[in-house]
Amino acid sequence: MSPDLNLLDEFALRLLCLKSVGQFAAQLRPRPGLQYDLNSDLYSSLLAKPQVRSMITDRERTMKAMAHRRLQSEIKGLEYSVSANQYDSLSPFLVPVTSTVCLHLRTVKLLVATQRSVIIIPKQVIQDLDSLKKSRENHYARDAIKYFESMFKNGNWWLRGQGDQEFLPVKEPAPSPEMAGFLSVLSCCLYLANKSQGIVTLLVPDDAVSAAKNHKNCQPPNNYTGNLPSGELMELAKRYGIRVEGALEFYSKWTMSNRHGKIGRGK
Repeated sequence: MSPDLNLLDEFALRLLCLKSVGQFAAQLRPRPGLQYDLNSDLYSSLLAKPQVRSMITDRERTMKAMAHRRLQSEIKGLEYSVSANQYDSLSPFLVPVTSTVCLHLRTVKLLVATQRSVIIIPKQVIQDLDSLKKSRENHYARDAIKYFESMFKNGNWWLRGQGDQEFLPVKEPAPSPEMAGFLSVLSCCLYLANKSQGIVTLLVPDDAVSAAKNHKNCQPPNNYTGNLPSGELMELAKRYGIRVEGALEFYSKWTMSNRHGKIGRGK
């Protein structure tokens, strides 16, 4: 370059040279795939756009087919499970009373682990536990509260507390605190039954069910200061379409159904 040219002049000169080379190349025969438009002073390619090659390999196609078959299998499994639940009449919602979570907490934990029914803990049960835990001898309530606090804190699809709006009024007289508390639990059951349009099971201690069948009063264990539901209260729930079962009997029924392949295992 001439020593009289500065950097800007040299840059402009190089651009002009490149432009001239481009115009020359565009006029070659056969055409090299380059076209120059004098009016717009632009270059364009005459080459056809390359076809985008499919990147799906045999392995990917196989994986997609396997995923599709797995999805179909899961759908069929759910349909079969729902069908089995209909035949076995296992409830989608379980509602334990206070004495159940105190005396059969282990069974409640096992039912949560089955992942087949959602267990709802009514607000009345939580209130009863708070009251019962004040008794030094009553360790049942403290154990239940500790378990529920842990589960509610960590979050579990299969166990939760009753929501603020999850109740339907029960038009029954409540001459005693025991009756008022049971009606509060029953109102939760009625809401769930209406929401799911399915069966809701009220879980009670098995001794209470047995005593009701024999028309006897069931006495709670010596170190449990709470009350067991009477036969009259359980019959009241049944009149409202709520199923009443002993917690141990219900879990035993689920275990037998699962063992005979009527209901698939939860994940």
